[in-house]
Amino acid sequence: MNYLTEWYDALQAFKWKNALINDPHFRNLEAIRNEVAAFIPAEDLESSVVKNHDNWLLHILFDKQPSSIYLLNEVAEMIKFYKTLPNNQALHLFQKNGKINYKGFNEKLFELQVNYLLRSVGLEPEIGQHYLVDGNEKEIDLLLYYHGQTYNIEVTKYYDAFTEELLALTMEIIGTLHQTTIKRTLTLDEIFSGYIGFKKRQDGLVRKNKHLFYKGVKDFIHGYRSVKDTTIRHPGKKETEDYVFQIEPVFSQNYERTYDRELDRYPGYIKFKIEANLTTNRYHANTFASTRTSVEDGNKRLVSKIREKLKQHRKYADGLLVIVIAIEEIFSSYSNNRAIPIRQKDVDKKAIHNEIRGKAAVVLLFKELKPDGVSYQKMVLGDRITHREIFEVIHQIYPNIRYLQGSS
Repeated sequence: MNYLTEWYDALQAFKWKNALINDPHFRNLEAIRNEVAAFIPAEDLESSVVKNHDNWLLHILFDKQPSSIYLLNEVAEMIKFYKTLPNNQALHLFQKNGKINYKGFNEKLFELQVNYLLRSVGLEPEIGQHYLVDGNEKEIDLLLYYHGQTYNIEVTKYYDAFTEELLALTMEIIGTLHQTTIKRTLTLDEIFSGYIGFKKRQDGLVRKNKHLFYKGVKDFIHGYRSVKDTTIRHPGKKETEDYVFQIEPVFSQNYERTYDRELDRYPGYIKFKIEANLTTNRYHANTFASTRTSVEDGNKRLVSKIREKLKQHRKYADGLLVIVIAIEEIFSSYSNNRAIPIRQKDVDKKAIHNEIRGKAAVVLLFKELKPDGVSYQKMVLGDRITHREIFEVIHQIYPNIRYLQGSS
């Protein structure tokens, strides 16, 4: 199956059904498909979503949401733009073997977007530039000369990695529950519920312990199917300093009665259960994920991200540093960008100013996919005197990518 073709057919049907033939995005649906198809090899669009987990675009196509037309429009426009850039190989969009580097594809598209936006107001950023640190070359994302000043523009993204990992595991769990009911005819006793609660808000913790669920399901069902001396052995509750895990018969009704109360004190948890109608042999899988965070935590992580970039370029002495950070919410089956880590109204400007004083300027670019398009907002922080001229230009930038126009 070619995911791009499937996506195109689904949105083409949606266009006609909803009389969107004059919508500026849907009017260019074929042009969008052709642009993407000409750039990405067909075999890369026919691979398993699981095997190509790093391919952000494949997941967007797989989900076939009507609002994905706005994202694909941007991708197509960035592909067109990429082809026009001198020295575009310096972006490392392709690996040494000539294949697209999907692991960094999403981040590189954002780097392309920042380049595109700067050029939209007449600036000419350069790519593939370096500076020397202790005799070693350090890469610059975008180098800009403007009114006699040199700017090192560092481009990055800010994720809530813990929440993203929790959501990714939730989707894996509901898929596994579905497969479990397809592969096995479960008895009333084998229908189960359970939870995983994580005691720390730590990047990598969810991913490190996701095997708990798969092993738990296997052990639970095995406990019924390998009964000795009429004794059914349920796997016991597991608890460490990092997590608590329980799987049990669903007839306990603890999914509704006690799980939330027991788990609410943890930074994040997932509860799950299978419901069944044994008369019709129909099953239904339920999952629910919850994370506990605060505006204060979100700001701490954002400041930490800025601090990381300041450290990365602490020895840059040839000009001014500008850090551009994407903060996005674009739900799909891909494991990033599904939970916005902080809202614009909640950003602690004072904390950021204290962190960057005399060191850099920061541009926060908020992006949210909505049913009627992509919403962009920007926030510019830094010394208004030191960065006055570049700020004046940045304030002129309209962040949205235009409609796909013309031909390659």
